Amino acid sequence: MSGDSLPKWVTEEIRKAKFGEEEEWSGSGYILDINKDERKIDVQFYEKLPEGRYIATLDLPEKHNPEALELAVVYMFKFKTQKAPLNEKVVSFLKEKFQMDMDAIYRFELEDIEKLEDVAAEKAPEPESSDDDGDE
Repeated sequence: MSGDSLPKWVTEEIRKAKFGEEEEWSGSGYILDINKDERKIDVQFYEKLPEGRYIATLDLPEKHNPEALELAVVYMFKFKTQKAPLNEKVVSFLKEKFQMDMDAIYRFELEDIEKLEDVAAEKAPEPESSDDDGDE
């Protein structure tokens, strides 16, 4: 085992963690990275996520085409989140060996994504045309 890898018992405990009920969340942010092979995106959110961080990896369901997504463009994301608590032995190990305060793992799945400039364009008022040529 190398100095910074996890022992098998820890990876097994993490893999066996039971995820609880899904919660729906939404937030704005931008895509940092797109992993087309694994169908995942890394997102920087402007709002704090349920567990306190601002960056998360979201799973992309089949209905979303990763080819259509753009990096560094502001989107509104709607996603499901699930939490799986870790057992106390794993929590203690991570704290002692890696100085990590981690008592749960999270799963995020994208539900809907909308480019914010598209939303703004839909809601923007039409410019008024003027029949007045300015001469009075």
